[in-house]
Amino acid sequence: MRYFMHRPNNVLGKGYKTGVPPVTGMSPVSCGFFDTRPKVSRDFVFGRDDVINEVERLLNSGFWPVILGPRRVGKTTVMRVVINELGGIYIDVSTIMGLKGLGLRLIDEVKRLNIRVKLNLAMLQLDIERRPMVIIEGLIRELGDVVIGIDEVQNIISPKLPSLLSVAYNESRVRFIFSGSLVGTTRLIMKSPESLGRPLIRFELRPFTREQSIEFLRISSRNCGINISDIEIENAVNEFDGIVGWLTYYGSLRSSGKSHPEAMEALRSIAREVIKDELSKLGRYELVTYRALATLSRARWIEIKRLAESLIGHSIDDKTFTTGLKALVNMYMVREVERGIYEVIDGYMARLVREYGV
Repeated sequence: MRYFMHRPNNVLGKGYKTGVPPVTGMSPVSCGFFDTRPKVSRDFVFGRDDVINEVERLLNSGFWPVILGPRRVGKTTVMRVVINELGGIYIDVSTIMGLKGLGLRLIDEVKRLNIRVKLNLAMLQLDIERRPMVIIEGLIRELGDVVIGIDEVQNIISPKLPSLLSVAYNESRVRFIFSGSLVGTTRLIMKSPESLGRPLIRFELRPFTREQSIEFLRISSRNCGINISDIEIENAVNEFDGIVGWLTYYGSLRSSGKSHPEAMEALRSIAREVIKDELSKLGRYELVTYRALATLSRARWIEIKRLAESLIGHSIDDKTFTTGLKALVNMYMVREVERGIYEVIDGYMARLVREYGV
């Protein structure tokens, strides 16, 4: 786990998340360890206790954690558990883009949780179209000492977001926790000068190690009363490369009564559709660069570029290629393991791209 701190200064004045769809067409899975939905109780969370404890400690000390990392490593689960234990408000903004959507979700949650505020929430819902910034600021001031979790915060495309959070820091007791799937998420939160003093602490949630993956499947299957042999566990771990979402999905399929080969095949089919959707959101050069690196697994800049040019059928200028490669790094799809040497983060995703061209 890596984290670094932005300490407050005097600038401000006074002071599905698994990335795969739910399992369908099967018997309900009663075991919480292999539930493919984000967990809300740490009783069913493996290997993240230290992170959850640290995030809660920081929130209770007045800091605002930012949980970053690739898709399907459990960012939403960590946030949901923290929010559940601290009695806060969880807002998923993965399907909204602006402050209006954020404000409407916040109002809905305040109503759903029956949080008492001295405001007419029905009127706020009507006014937010015209004055989203003012409405959200007013509501935040009224909420008192509460934690608000904003999941996938990079989706809020608004230059006013840093100013809004600055007001929240200076003029309310609200504490925030954020998650994001972009390396540059903290810059989106802190890009305006007035926000630079905010006490943000960044965490990077990583895939499981091989040992953690094996222990996760062994302990979870035992607790769920499922018989998964050591050979099957080894095979699954080799395939899923430490990505928590894939490992959990495999366990869920086994919980439904599928054999090891049946579960592997079913997950392969579902994952192809998930990955196809994710790749469809990439730009042209980002996509061809990812396909090239998925083929190579790990390679130097020039090797990736040459294969990308071969795949696309024409030369790519250095600046365009580098921009696309950096975008993939920023999206946690690729990492630079050494200077000028890159590899894909989700090996299972890369294998499916190689084998099926999804």
